[in-house]
Amino acid sequence: MGKLATESLAAVFRGIGFNAIAFPPSDEKILKLGRANTSCKECLPLILTTGTLLDFIHNEKKDDDILVYFMLTGSGPCRFGQYQIFMEDLVRRQEIPNVALFSLTSENSYAGLGNDFHLKAWWGVIVSDVMEDIRSMLLANAVDVESAIKTFNEEWELIVDKFEKGDFSQLETQLFQTTQRIREIPLKRPPEAVPTVSLVGEIFVRRDALSRQYLTERLAKKGFATICSPIAEWALYTDYLVDKGLVDYKMSKRELLTFFIKKRYMARYKKRIKSILAGSGLIHSEPLNIRSIINNASPYLSINLTGEAILTVGSALTEIASHTCGVIAIGPFGCMPNRMSEALLSEIMNRDGKLATDPNNKKLRSMLTDIDDLPFLAIESDGSPFPQLITAKLESFCLRAERLHNKMLETRSRNKARLHSQ
Repeated sequence: MGKLATESLAAVFRGIGFNAIAFPPSDEKILKLGRANTSCKECLPLILTTGTLLDFIHNEKKDDDILVYFMLTGSGPCRFGQYQIFMEDLVRRQEIPNVALFSLTSENSYAGLGNDFHLKAWWGVIVSDVMEDIRSMLLANAVDVESAIKTFNEEWELIVDKFEKGDFSQLETQLFQTTQRIREIPLKRPPEAVPTVSLVGEIFVRRDALSRQYLTERLAKKGFATICSPIAEWALYTDYLVDKGLVDYKMSKRELLTFFIKKRYMARYKKRIKSILAGSGLIHSEPLNIRSIINNASPYLSINLTGEAILTVGSALTEIASHTCGVIAIGPFGCMPNRMSEALLSEIMNRDGKLATDPNNKKLRSMLTDIDDLPFLAIESDGSPFPQLITAKLESFCLRAERLHNKMLETRSRNKARLHSQ
């Protein structure tokens, strides 16, 4: 889930009485340990989460400790649903004592610990999603990047402390203070003038620094900020699946009532938190609309084919040329949903594909008049450094994305001038 989301969720667990520890981000040692205990035919997230668990057992866990490893699970055409099963078998085969797996499932929208925990975890998801994008903008646009990231990290520690306290009013106050301090960071240019790239694809790989080979930092050095598709997107999608009856689990009437109430509060907190952090001026404040994302992908993928493919396709088409000037879809090597997304986006990331999402938008049509293919790059990661071919494709992608960004700036400037003249 990435460093920020993991730390926020661990703080929420501590706030309700668990002795929760957030594992640090994966590194080469973790990757090697994971590979040593798998066949290496498994997808990258399983290899890294396996390595993380074993590293903690070997180096941190005391003999009399009872360790419960929190591992989400789900259904659909993805190996994600087998992670828990694999790790339970690994613990059994290696005869590791006092270790168990604890999972919540997407089948019931990750219920199981009650609405109080769910809503507090939701605060962590929303805040960490937005703060990740703020961090990316600072990497690309701060005058003094080192000082800006130092300030960011200090503020993040204060936010994590509020997650642990579990009081929304305290969290809200801290977010206002953080926003004010971030606004004071000197920038090279206005945030809207910074070319921005969407990073979509498999949820673990797109948010884990090693898995994506520090792509956010690499793009920042080229002057690009990265908007990483949020974890909230998946959470809202699981709610959508429950609403549409596209899961095997059938809720009771009481569970459905609880589910409905939870969704109302989630929408309220999402809007409130994002509006506060949008005060930093570093992100756009438009709300995440999961139904719009799915509708934009539905001409190419059936909603009955559940999983991340429809989100990857829908998010790419929604964001390109509207909020971002390029899309990178990244996933584990051999990931079926990611390859399906790549095959589709390679064909539809063009002028016609984008206009189909908003056929009545005359400004968009005018901007894309002389543009055919839109900047798109698909990457598969196995945790190793990107090969030269991917590096070369990334260079070409950045050139095309910058041209689209300039076109978007020109269009906005003309539209503003037209409004002033009226």
